[in-house]
Amino acid sequence: MKIPFIILLTISLITACKTEKKSQPINDKSIAIDTIIPPKSIEKTYNSTKFEEEEEIMDEMEFMPPIENNSYFGVVVGNQIKDYQNVLQPGELETGEGVFDVHYIIRNVDTLGYAFGKDSIESIHVWDSRGSTNKGVRIGTTFGELKDILKEPKVHGSEIEARVHVFNENHMYRLDYYSMEYNLDYSVIPDTVVVKEIIIMK
Repeated sequence: MKIPFIILLTISLITACKTEKKSQPINDKSIAIDTIIPPKSIEKTYNSTKFEEEEEIMDEMEFMPPIENNSYFGVVVGNQIKDYQNVLQPGELETGEGVFDVHYIIRNVDTLGYAFGKDSIESIHVWDSRGSTNKGVRIGTTFGELKDILKEPKVHGSEIEARVHVFNENHMYRLDYYSMEYNLDYSVIPDTVVVKEIIIMK
């Protein structure tokens, strides 16, 4: 007895789907792979001040603002947001936890990161790879390099969004790696994983 072709095709598709599902790891919790969404468009709306004049003189290759212990690009943690109208532009940031009001750090049409806080700056989040800390950590630094710099890095995961951060004094280095385990054994993190965000805290 010959089995009709359409039945054979249906059986093959069902079998393939079952095989594919079995090969994928099952996770009861949803992990947001990347929750950072930069602004879709940035217009030059800030005031023309001495910053603009300095930027015209500064060569693009020399633009390497240091990531200080409590500041970045002249923006200082703890200061009032209203004091930086020439470099901070209000906007929104969507994450797995919701949508938050932030102030993006703008240089010309570049988004360097953002400052978080309602009236005063509670934290600064650096995205641009041109600046670095005094220890040489920047966006794109590998976890292997971080281990050489910090020796025994303090690493924690997060139950909410599975974000993994390396803690170092007033800085947190967000890794392109995800785990819901808070007391994370850093030896399980591949050396090739990179820093994708540097956060300056109070």
